[in-house]
Amino acid sequence: MSVCARSTSVPRWDAERLLSDPDGRYFTVASFGNRAHTDAQQVVGEHSGHRVSWLKLGPQWSAATSAVLQREFAAARVGWRLIVIGAEIEVLQARSAAIAAGAIPAEILTYVTGDAQRRVYCVHCRHVHQTDTPVGALSPCPRCRTDLFVYHHVSRRYGAYLGFMADAEEQ
Repeated sequence: MSVCARSTSVPRWDAERLLSDPDGRYFTVASFGNRAHTDAQQVVGEHSGHRVSWLKLGPQWSAATSAVLQREFAAARVGWRLIVIGAEIEVLQARSAAIAAGAIPAEILTYVTGDAQRRVYCVHCRHVHQTDTPVGALSPCPRCRTDLFVYHHVSRRYGAYLGFMADAEEQ
């Protein structure tokens, strides 16, 4: 299936890599795992002169991660920016959580260090699962057992790729 860049919502992480915002007054840097911590150290250094809090988080999303970020979101005020550094799966989840907490997309800056894993949202049972299946391939939904086509669309609200029945026309 051919998809052009204008008709897909799959992030182009290199083009979206924005680690500086001249309008930001204070920043929260959230880094996931050791690889991201190294990159985050440079980002923190580049924001000297601003108020910066650095959250060194584990390599995978957890309830504790969510709780820490929710406290940051609750304390955010005008001029706050969130910089998320890590694997695509954690970056999308952190971005999704920030949007749900009231942040706007312009306040969230991203830096993705890898995209081997992705979350897929099943439109049939609304279950979200994690997979290493590439975009454009099939991934079985663990809940409803439907073979899902991992589509070229990312819901930034859910932090997941869209998955739908691969052979729906034939059913």
